[in-house]
Amino acid sequence: KLKARTAQVQVEITMAPANSKPFLASPTKNEDNDENVYFTPSRKPSFSESISQRIQISALQRPNGLIANTILPIVSFIEQANPLLVKKREAFGPNFCNSGTVVLSEWDQVEQILTTTPQARTFRLGTGFLNAKRLPMMVGGEGQSKRNVWFLSLDQRGAGGDGMHEAVRSVFIRYFTVKALERQNDSTARALLDQLVEDYKVMDHGLGGAFFRNSKRGFLPFVIKYIHYCLYGIDPSDKKKFQTLYGFYFGNIASKAAPYYLTLIGDLFNLAHCCKFNRLLPKVVEIYVDSPAMAEVPEEVTSFKLSKYEVAHMTIPIMSIAATLGPRDMIQYAMGADKLPNHNTPGVHTDKIDVCSIWDGINLDDRDEVVKYIYEVNRLRPPVGHSHHVAVEDFTVKILGKDRTFPKGTVILIPISLTMLDKNKWGSDVHEFNLDRRNLVDESMIFHSVGNMTNGRMCPGKEFGLNMSVQVVTECGKARRQMGETNAGFLN
Repeated sequence: KLKARTAQVQVEITMAPANSKPFLASPTKNEDNDENVYFTPSRKPSFSESISQRIQISALQRPNGLIANTILPIVSFIEQANPLLVKKREAFGPNFCNSGTVVLSEWDQVEQILTTTPQARTFRLGTGFLNAKRLPMMVGGEGQSKRNVWFLSLDQRGAGGDGMHEAVRSVFIRYFTVKALERQNDSTARALLDQLVEDYKVMDHGLGGAFFRNSKRGFLPFVIKYIHYCLYGIDPSDKKKFQTLYGFYFGNIASKAAPYYLTLIGDLFNLAHCCKFNRLLPKVVEIYVDSPAMAEVPEEVTSFKLSKYEVAHMTIPIMSIAATLGPRDMIQYAMGADKLPNHNTPGVHTDKIDVCSIWDGINLDDRDEVVKYIYEVNRLRPPVGHSHHVAVEDFTVKILGKDRTFPKGTVILIPISLTMLDKNKWGSDVHEFNLDRRNLVDESMIFHSVGNMTNGRMCPGKEFGLNMSVQVVTECGKARRQMGETNAGFLN
């Protein structure tokens, strides 16, 4: 099974979008319904919501106008902190504006952009704005100007890209992901997992318990050690290195480094921690450059002649924004560390779902059942709520009951949090837990793909993160049963 999964990852190294075609923004019908159930809004928007929509529509249609350059940045900044996309879909239907983007949430539209259409990108993280100066914009060699090697913001071939996205992505998969799949089943990774299980047995692992929050032992130190050992081959017993790595990624009030890369918020975040990120970043680069994984990277790699320093530097925001957060969130919600969100929607009680009771009832010796459990938990709360792409041509969609045309260059949100809670696709019980949900794994979008169908933008660490999640959920689940905590554990 490991060889098969490794081969699948290796195939994706050279994968290009198959049957690439331009993105179509026109409304579509669902295969099981005559009409999208969201075409008729289920609630009346507030006055401020309506005004916000009209401001954003006007500004996005005229990107060089006065509103776009004065009011839109303020509206976008306010909305990026609390997008509440589910609530907006209830008020405005499947198409609306949010945080200075156009949101198109119909299943067919999102499926197309994830599987067949090359994506153009900009410096965005979901609804937030990334600070390009903090991302790896490296000098490419003598006489060359700085070049962007942050592959989440690079355009794909077919959408204006020159191949840098594909090159940088292939390096990450070849020298990090493939090796990680091998290391995560060796004795060192197993020892880290065994220690995690022992910590689980003796620490409070209920809702918000110390097992999930402690910086010295338990889940967070495990995440940093396990991921860095598997991806980079860094010795987990090197206390000095892991003190630096933990300090950079989790040693802050947010327990994550992602805010450091956001515009304005990142500056405030860094100042609040006495500029520790600026101090630790060069040390993290040095640790990565000296790692066993980097020893296998040539001095110059790909036709773009990426240097080792560039490769090491480009992995840091990936670790900050994705690799240390995606698996962590997937596992924590599957283990009941936090309540599932109910999106402030009347009649929806997702936050009341007792995932631990469900966890206690699944067959932990059946990998497929454990995988389905993890997928269903993360369907209800995707590890990545939304990403984006940039329109490569003008497009027209219906918003607020009228056809609206937006120009090339408009940012379009990819609302995974909405598609995974789409009644048209998943049924009327979309806000309930159903382990036997039809096509749960094969059509899930939680890894920025549709199952294994991808246009080349699928999470490069999908198999690694899923394996890690299965390992932790399985072994800690067995520990729960040995402790006699199933169904009514005193720590839940």
